[in-house]
Amino acid sequence: MMKYFYLLFFFGFSLVCTAQKSYKHEKEERIEKKAFPQNALDLLEKTLPKKITKVKYYKEQDSIKISYEIKLKYKGRKYSVEFSKEGLLEDVEVTVKQQHIPPKTLEKVKKHFYNTYSAFRIKKIQRQYNNTPTIDAETVMKNAFSNDRKSSYSYEIIAEVKTKKKRYFIEITFTKEGDFTLVRTVIPSSYDHILY
Repeated sequence: MMKYFYLLFFFGFSLVCTAQKSYKHEKEERIEKKAFPQNALDLLEKTLPKKITKVKYYKEQDSIKISYEIKLKYKGRKYSVEFSKEGLLEDVEVTVKQQHIPPKTLEKVKKHFYNTYSAFRIKKIQRQYNNTPTIDAETVMKNAFSNDRKSSYSYEIIAEVKTKKKRYFIEITFTKEGDFTLVRTVIPSSYDHILY
């Protein structure tokens, strides 16, 4: 009997751990420019376009890591540039509208929503340019701010979804071609700043 209890306990604990990984819970605080990592500032100085507005600096912390983010506007679009704790570029995200997504890609994205949820409402779409070992940080910045659609990127979407039992917010990622890659439930306290 005790053997089954331990087995049941282990199984339950594993489920909890797995579920925790699929949640997005971030704490964000506004900071001064001087508190931002210097190497990140050096890259921004070298690569940001001249006519940017509404520049704000943030420090973010979730259950796994600390990161730094700069938010700004350029040519009417909202951008966020995220760096690791060490000041290394992680990604650049630019807010786009549904009409900016190729029709076939958008069709695949919406088909995933229709097949997975009983109802959904898209709140925010970002084109996400990730920094990878095969591309340098300056090129990632250039691709994002020149609105380059030939380079590598993915789509990150914040949506309100409904299943049979509940309604909640998710952050869901698709490839450039519209293939599903990842979904996380957004914790309510993270919602406002994620929608920036």
